[in-house]
Amino acid sequence: MFNRRITAGLMSGVVAVGLVLSGQAVAAFTAQEAAKLDAEAQATLAKFQADTKGSAEVFANAKGVLVCPKITKGGLIIGVESGDCVLTSGAPKPIYYGTSALKGGLLVGISWYSMILVLNTDDAVAKFTKGEREWEMGVDASVAVAKVGAGGALDTTNLKKDIVSFIFGDKGLMGDVSFSGSRFKKLDVE
Repeated sequence: MFNRRITAGLMSGVVAVGLVLSGQAVAAFTAQEAAKLDAEAQATLAKFQADTKGSAEVFANAKGVLVCPKITKGGLIIGVESGDCVLTSGAPKPIYYGTSALKGGLLVGISWYSMILVLNTDDAVAKFTKGEREWEMGVDASVAVAKVGAGGALDTTNLKKDIVSFIFGDKGLMGDVSFSGSRFKKLDVE
């Protein structure tokens, strides 16, 4: 009896976190939210460039840059993550996306991080922006994870791949965040 209550409580918690994090996918994306996301994306880019040696060169050569200022991840055993992103370069005007993923494993709690995807080729930009369907990491394209090398500078090993991700939090670049299976869906601004 006690185990059933614990199991029911855990499942209720997972469902509640999922509903909270996925609520943005159902709600309309307004022009005010787009303007706020643009400002947050610019601040995220500025902080990343100030904190990461060699990042200016990466962005100078990029064909497109997608910025996700705040991705929220939470759960208990089964987790969900979601956030809003904007393609700040690579298209004539900004394109807005919602990102989401369902994760499994040893997950407990809630956390936040930022992500920047650098699209290094015209083909990568075209594949990411085409159509109205969702784009999924690991299915539609493979993504290299950037790492910081000795002295705090970027490790240039993966920086020439078609798509490179920079995942970071308050303490700089993070290499242990799994983004495989993350989906990006275009948001219509109303």
